[in-house]
Amino acid sequence: MKRIAVLLSNRGTGSNLAAILSAIEKGKIKNGKVVIVVSDKDDAYGLVRAKRKNIPTLVLSLREFARNGKSRQEYDEALGKILKEKYRVDLVVLAGWMLILSNNFIKYFSARTINLHPGLLPDGNSDYIKLSDGTKIRAIRGLHTNDAVQFAIDQGYPATGSTVHFITENVDDGPVIIRSEVKIHDNDTAESLYERMKKEEHKILPFAIDLFCNGKLKNI
Repeated sequence: MKRIAVLLSNRGTGSNLAAILSAIEKGKIKNGKVVIVVSDKDDAYGLVRAKRKNIPTLVLSLREFARNGKSRQEYDEALGKILKEKYRVDLVVLAGWMLILSNNFIKYFSARTINLHPGLLPDGNSDYIKLSDGTKIRAIRGLHTNDAVQFAIDQGYPATGSTVHFITENVDDGPVIIRSEVKIHDNDTAESLYERMKKEEHKILPFAIDLFCNGKLKNI
């Protein structure tokens, strides 16, 4: 049984965590168990969802680290060490985690940390990705959810989507596991578009986790 940590911040409702837990309960994620939910903010609603399911939670405040004179690198180091040594985590899932993790964290979970990104990322290090209709668009990197979704609308893209990928030291540039394309309508707002994107995210994130838990991502 693979031990999973889910990391999230205080934006959103924790719906991706809910989708993961539902998939585990329904057997769509086999051989996986969420053993800890971590947030950098104590008001993250995902913590409430975890507690309702009797899943341990941890708030690790970056602000508190800074107040105590500790660096961002020390924060990442502490987070990685806690997940590895205390919770014996096999897979880290970033589901709305707003902090970019440095190598001080990644060294503990190399090829074992996946991120859900609100944009379509290409295979390899290309700056562009081809949509299903043949249109080539610039990959959306380095933007958080609302900004990434609005960027796709502002650029007049015919579609956008979400990507699950392994993280590396380069932001939004790790190996892609799965992506899902969502058509942009003429009257879309960031809110209406993201509602449709979330429905796809709730499918592809559990799917990617299941692949990992059952040893099907070894060649990535």
